[in-house]
Amino acid sequence: MRIGIDISTVLNHGKDIGAGRYIYNLIKNMLALNIKDTFVLTARHITDEYLPIIDELKAFSNSGEFKKSKENEKLEKSAYKKSSLEFKLFKVGNKKLNIWNNLGFPQLEVLGFNTDILHCPDFLIPPTTNKNIILTIHDLAFIRFPHFNFDWFVKKYTKEVRKNSARAKKIIAVSHSTKKDIVDFFKTTPSKVDVIYEAAEENFRKLNEEEIDRNLLGKYKILKKFILSVGTIEPRKNYVTLIKAFNLLKSSCSDFAYQLVIVGRTGWMSEAAYVEYEKSPYKKDIIFTGRVPDSELIHIYNMAEVFVYPSIFEGFGLPVIEALQCGLPVTASRTSSIPEVVETKEFLFNPADQEDMAKKIKQILTTDEELKKELSQKALKNASKFNWRQTAENTLRVYKKLLQ
Repeated sequence: MRIGIDISTVLNHGKDIGAGRYIYNLIKNMLALNIKDTFVLTARHITDEYLPIIDELKAFSNSGEFKKSKENEKLEKSAYKKSSLEFKLFKVGNKKLNIWNNLGFPQLEVLGFNTDILHCPDFLIPPTTNKNIILTIHDLAFIRFPHFNFDWFVKKYTKEVRKNSARAKKIIAVSHSTKKDIVDFFKTTPSKVDVIYEAAEENFRKLNEEEIDRNLLGKYKILKKFILSVGTIEPRKNYVTLIKAFNLLKSSCSDFAYQLVIVGRTGWMSEAAYVEYEKSPYKKDIIFTGRVPDSELIHIYNMAEVFVYPSIFEGFGLPVIEALQCGLPVTASRTSSIPEVVETKEFLFNPADQEDMAKKIKQILTTDEELKKELSQKALKNASKFNWRQTAENTLRVYKKLLQ
């Protein structure tokens, strides 16, 4: 079987956020499992700084040199070098890419890209004559909450995803919540949609005390015990309500000696979060770190007291799994896919209710040490249900079933 995968997203935006992380880890783990089939990767939108990702992926197949690194330290060399990997890449500028998409020609097959199936892992389908298309849909937040996005984006992608959902032979949803939205919004037959959960990187784990780099506290101006939240600064992530909840905790407890640390890049429509921060009488204890590399983020997870995920809507909620893998107690929104991921339902809150959010945060912070250890163990057990190998196995199963 020749398996085509569109990797445009990972070569345009990198492998450290969103769909790029999904694509990179999926391919890496499928290569480790598969010994017969050929993977043919294509991309039409490429940013030079992400070209080294091609060599990284080659290293996991029989077309490159396997190199031991922290990223793949748990993977045996013998697991790789068995799968064939080919690339058909087309570096096209934005203007020409739009023309190409609008014309729908030339199709990839005309340019030498020939596969039995084509997996499009981020909503969009490139010009192709392939009938065996598999589409991954991560979420439909832009349809559910259009006011959190620009009008042009909502109109364009609603039309695009509706059309592509109808065209695909199979759809992979990353949660039951996302599957329900696909069925409800697009009237898709439920049997056409398979739910396959995502996972977090293996390097997110509970560290021993001697492994933790406490110098990072100084780097990010973290001076006290802290509450952690991770996610892009945008309206859907609900940082306005989180800051209000933090203000409540500070004002109601004179001895509340914690900082709020928010890790994430600035996204669109982020102004409201920063305005709320400026208004806070406790802003000296609120820290926006910006984007933090994974190599440092693992230490920050391990040093935090509690992880808060206030998001109004998530297709999956990857930072929650990262926190759980580090043994960090989690309190999160009782909405969309999040209850599928977080097993400690007693710590879920209404994301629109700052008092409920503050109450759940305080509940974890004021727990005695024995119970905190128990919560940490529960977090690790919870996280163990999500892993990339399982995601890869289930995805390969969808491919093979489609061709039967």
